[in-house]
Amino acid sequence: MDRERVPISFQEFIEDALFHPAWGYYATGNVRFGLGGDYDTYPLALSPVFGQMVAARAHDVWRRTGAPVRFEICEIGAGNGQLALDVLAAVAARSGHNRHWDHFQRALGYRIVERSPALIARQRATLGSLARRVRWSRIDLGRSVAPRALPAPAALVFGNEVLDCFAPHRVVPSPDGRPRVTYVTASLNGGALDRAALARAMADSARRTRVHFREVLLPIDAASGLASFLHRHYPEFFVAGARRSPYFACPQIGAFLRNAARLYERGEAIFIDYGDTRTFHLKTHERRRLIAGKPRSGASVYANPGKDDVTVMVDFSVVCAEAERAGWAVIEYGPQSLLAHGTGVRLNVAAVETITKARALGWLLATLGRDPEHDWRRNALTWSRRPTRGGSLAASVRRDADEFLGVRPTPFRLVRLRRG
Repeated sequence: MDRERVPISFQEFIEDALFHPAWGYYATGNVRFGLGGDYDTYPLALSPVFGQMVAARAHDVWRRTGAPVRFEICEIGAGNGQLALDVLAAVAARSGHNRHWDHFQRALGYRIVERSPALIARQRATLGSLARRVRWSRIDLGRSVAPRALPAPAALVFGNEVLDCFAPHRVVPSPDGRPRVTYVTASLNGGALDRAALARAMADSARRTRVHFREVLLPIDAASGLASFLHRHYPEFFVAGARRSPYFACPQIGAFLRNAARLYERGEAIFIDYGDTRTFHLKTHERRRLIAGKPRSGASVYANPGKDDVTVMVDFSVVCAEAERAGWAVIEYGPQSLLAHGTGVRLNVAAVETITKARALGWLLATLGRDPEHDWRRNALTWSRRPTRGGSLAASVRRDADEFLGVRPTPFRLVRLRRG
């Protein structure tokens, strides 16, 4: 079959909408991080305390791996670099009055694995002079990576909201036991666009709004390797008579975990993301499992591709199973508050005050134009005397802390893996 005439797979469409160098959401560097931006992650919302938790976890892994003279924290997908800044600052603060932490600091290297050159520039701006303590690796762990390990023998690999960035296939079960996979046709002024032509159209602001998308269903074998992935994790999709909602399958998670396991001889990996196990994915409507734009916006993935973030609720049943196939041992799965357990870092009144002061300082720096995010954060400020819907800054921080701790409902989960 002529590849030029084959529709674009749903997975390829989402992948390009996120990472294509000409029009992808992350690749173009237009992401607005933090409160009032496109989204607010916990490393930002709970800065600098979240970074203190990660630093303490890394110190514990370093100690349990024999306190090697070289050890790395490897952050995958570092956003705007705030977590790296907070972790390095936390280690420096504790090393000043504790010889074990001093030895840890001397052994520590910080590595960021990042696909987007635009985000690397943002990370360098956030880190400032601390950027000299960081090494960047432009590796796409969802695909291929050199089998040799990185320089340090042991590490804590950390990823916050990374697993949800892998573009999924949209699988549609069928009563005949032959599931289909979703492909996308794109057209401009009535003419069909292949993947390269679509990229050119989406990179042109005058043409992108005139591009139309339509979904088509093809046999499951149209997507290489997808059938074997489904047989491994969801064999019920091949049973005649089954009536289920579409499933968002992410085979790249397996490759990602295998490649991450090759980076270091031993250590741990912690991944935090919103998601749930297979029961949730089988019973929950697809609109709650694939999100475009801001959470709860209900936007379609075709409404503003390349300008909206697109995320999928992570299937942690698949993550745990694929991790074990990749040679990891699954040590822990549960609420994200597990990150704080055993670290000595607490989200108490004093911590909330620290976070509140840090957040207020960030907004002040934004108004002065001294913050890497100031271009948009300045415009997001309001000086209204009326009470805001969210209440005071301290109340907002307290809500974020309560959600992290599970006092308020949260979709975020944590999985901890160990190797060696």
